[in-house]
Amino acid sequence: MAFLYPFIVLLQPGILWPALAPYKPNLILSAAAALYGISRPGASAQLGGKLTQPVFIWLAFYVGVQVISVYYGGRAPMLEMLTFWGTYALFVLVSDLLITDRNQLYRFIAGMLAGSAVVILYGIVAVVTHAPQLEGNRAGAYGMYENHNDYTFLILMALPFAYMGLQLVRSRLVKLLLLGFVAACLIGTVLSLSRGGILGLVMMLGLLYWNTTSGIRRALGIVVLGVVGAIGVAWQFAAREENQLGHYTLQDSETSRYELWRAARKIIERHPLLGVGSGRFQDYARDYAELSHSNIGKVSHNTYLEVATGSGLLGLLTFLMMLWHIVKASSDRWRAAPSGVPPPLRLATQVCVWTIMVRAMLDAKTYDWSFYFLAVIAIVIATLPGGENESTETSARPSPAVPLNARPAVYGRRS
Repeated sequence: MAFLYPFIVLLQPGILWPALAPYKPNLILSAAAALYGISRPGASAQLGGKLTQPVFIWLAFYVGVQVISVYYGGRAPMLEMLTFWGTYALFVLVSDLLITDRNQLYRFIAGMLAGSAVVILYGIVAVVTHAPQLEGNRAGAYGMYENHNDYTFLILMALPFAYMGLQLVRSRLVKLLLLGFVAACLIGTVLSLSRGGILGLVMMLGLLYWNTTSGIRRALGIVVLGVVGAIGVAWQFAAREENQLGHYTLQDSETSRYELWRAARKIIERHPLLGVGSGRFQDYARDYAELSHSNIGKVSHNTYLEVATGSGLLGLLTFLMMLWHIVKASSDRWRAAPSGVPPPLRLATQVCVWTIMVRAMLDAKTYDWSFYFLAVIAIVIATLPGGENESTETSARPSPAVPLNARPAVYGRRS
């Protein structure tokens, strides 16, 4: 179940197969996973400690603020917000209920990678076959990841765990699968023509390389990565410009964002505490600032402004505190107790959260699964016992392989 749950959530069966949508497959799966998790010996005892972790507490506060932010509409909108945002809190709750030991953590991450692989490959195949639903033939998938910019959030969430997972496996087949996954992430980002996506990718690769190498190898590698990354970014920007030539240039993009950000500033000035209602920026922005016709009905193109305009500074505070505690849990410098989560996965979490936080400045994606997947892993890092004989400092060199006692779904059996 630890593998199946994240796999199905990211697969989005109700969208991939619309006939299943009326049956609420993800909700049914969550209920089944919760019952399964509670029935496992020791799971309930661990859950109390996980629910009291700052990451989950701030997530609960954040969800509560989203619900309250639409108080002016009465009970129906508040219930709608609770149903929508409660899904993410439920995902974190059920996931942490399922992850009771290191092997379950491996299965959970394997399920995330498998679900991400389906979506990423779907986007690549769609470009190769010139699928009609793709705007400008820029790589995107379906549902939450239909938009080419949103598609890169999933890639940036999964990439560091696949890359660092290479240190945790000995099976050549599994290593080959993980290398193929990393290659698919690179290809998917390039095919998406997302400017923010390529910037996030270069940042992520730089952080991963810096933290897994040392000495002259690190110095030379960073120089090479800097040169190749700069070329890649320049190519991506040029390719995107050519792709939308005469329709939406880089200058149009900048002008559009500045206009939307000015509207966001005025909303925050007028409604600093609770904003205009969660997810309501696109509905009310033109009431606070003059917008070009093409910007009417658009989101703010900045996750933090989207939160602040929707649920005020109170919502932004709870959101940032949740992210800060994810950073704190994944960092050996700030975490008080040793963790049973292997160093490669802790590093993957830290690199992922920093990259996603930067990527979020260029796109409004408050509801992306990456934030809540990272919340799950951060809580596990903070609560999974172990690590007494393990150095709490992240080595500058690649971490040694960690033997597994069971065969995870993707990582393979260790000897």
